[in-house]
Amino acid sequence: MIGKAQQQTDAPAAQEDSSDEKNKFINMDLLFDISELNLDSKIEQMKEEEFKEYVKLLDAFTENFPNQEEKIKDALKAKNNEALAEQISEIKNILERIYADEMAKECSKQIELIDKTKHEKIETYMRYFLSSLSMLSLDIQMSMHKAGKSAAFQVEDNEEEGSKTDKKILAVDDTAFFLILLKKKLQNTKYKVNCVTSGKDALKYLEKHKTDIFLLDIEMSGMNGIELAEKIREKGYKQPIIFLTGNARKEYFAMAMKAGATDFIIKPINRDILLSKIRKYL
Repeated sequence: MIGKAQQQTDAPAAQEDSSDEKNKFINMDLLFDISELNLDSKIEQMKEEEFKEYVKLLDAFTENFPNQEEKIKDALKAKNNEALAEQISEIKNILERIYADEMAKECSKQIELIDKTKHEKIETYMRYFLSSLSMLSLDIQMSMHKAGKSAAFQVEDNEEEGSKTDKKILAVDDTAFFLILLKKKLQNTKYKVNCVTSGKDALKYLEKHKTDIFLLDIEMSGMNGIELAEKIREKGYKQPIIFLTGNARKEYFAMAMKAGATDFIIKPINRDILLSKIRKYL
């Protein structure tokens, strides 16, 4: 029998070993940064096998969400409230299991309101909700991808402490109207936003100017955002690259990370999320 004193001595070491094992599966700091997950002390209380199962649930969510998203869009297009409620219910079940409690409650609320709400209002809400789910999926994928890794980026800052010089953002999107909206979202902030409408123009800009962070649309004509990111990294720029996208699929995510992505923002862009992501790296 192990005496009480021995149990107290051994417990911290066992806890530390368990923590090390968990870090092999997922970056715990990034995981706890995901505000949608109500983790509290749940992770610390899990045994290693329980934690492995939790990671599998997170992985299943990111794997299955794109297909569920398509089914929801199909149900909306067909104005099939029964199919829509069924798909929302499936998402609610996995959100509960990964402790995304508030999002799960929103699902329950929407299921109750489907037959009492005008279709146009349902469509508007579901676009917003799907965007939030896509962002959650990408944040989870980031925590898995960067397990045990340090972020490969840096912010150049040659200004003296206390300088009022604005941090510079280079935004690249082949839709000028989107860049106007993006710039408007960053009005009255300390960031100076420079915009170009092609990868070619972005590379020309970098020949004469410095930037502290990149905001790159992925789906661009000509040179797309992933190709541009590859060229930016090839030229030795290590500043953070945040991709702007509407796609949360794993294969898409993997290509972006390989090209040098630091983070992602889902379109349509929410100003609070945009500022939160930028502040995270500047």
